[in-house]
Amino acid sequence: MVYLLLKQATKDMNSWRKSFDRFLEYRKIGGELSCKIYQAPRKKNELIVLSKWRSMAEAREFLESQSFEMIKELEDREPITIKLFNKRNISKYIE
Repeated sequence: MVYLLLKQATKDMNSWRKSFDRFLEYRKIGGELSCKIYQAPRKKNELIVLSKWRSMAEAREFLESQSFEMIKELEDREPITIKLFNKRNISKYIE
């Protein structure tokens, strides 16, 4: 199991969420097992997306896909942060 962590600034959380949800089927087909979205505690306009994937290969393939390119373009004010973790390494970042 692999975790994909994304941090992305947004102008309008509701608009971003609607757009992000349109890619649900593509993410599932790509190997996503689950996804949780959090609002950063110190930056109200920053979202943290933590998703679980079946394998590192599937997560990387999704990151290189056209669907992910469209997700990155949902907000273009600030660059998106992308990190991949295996189960052992994610414990440093989440409880």
